[in-house]
Amino acid sequence: IHERGHKIGVHLSYNSKNDVSAMTKELNYLKRVCSEEGILQPQWGSRQHYLRWKTPHTAQCLDAAGLDYDTTLTYAEHAGFRCGTSFDFPLFDVSGRKPLRLIEKPLVAMECSVLDEPYQALGAEAGYEYFMKLRRRCEQTNGTFSLLWHNTRLLNPADRELYLSIIS
Repeated sequence: IHERGHKIGVHLSYNSKNDVSAMTKELNYLKRVCSEEGILQPQWGSRQHYLRWKTPHTAQCLDAAGLDYDTTLTYAEHAGFRCGTSFDFPLFDVSGRKPLRLIEKPLVAMECSVLDEPYQALGAEAGYEYFMKLRRRCEQTNGTFSLLWHNTRLLNPADRELYLSIIS
């Protein structure tokens, strides 16, 4: 993954959304393993498990844990622009009334949000059209179409073909 130029980040555990010590421990473990493998990168990012987020606590904890960016913010129930944008932006601590060092890289779509019950359940054909509509909106503004596609979904040939058609 690293040799292909991809960024490596931590997928934080289910109960970590308000726990800076858990986030720090999980990030440090990933950094240690990467270092042992000769993988060094200047920035480290995260995504919360099940897209769990509690404002303002999750952002405060991520920042305090030393993460540089986060890619959690989208809706699990419905793909689209939870942040109102597809551009990276600095997060702000609303309770502390100060900017955070942490950057949000908004997640625009997650495959299960579009394709599966109990969410949008659009299926492959309508799902493809929906993904492409979101992608075109990002491209029209020179934004980033950020897509979360779970690796287990690539085991099914039809799902893999759908994925490849969306990203090509």
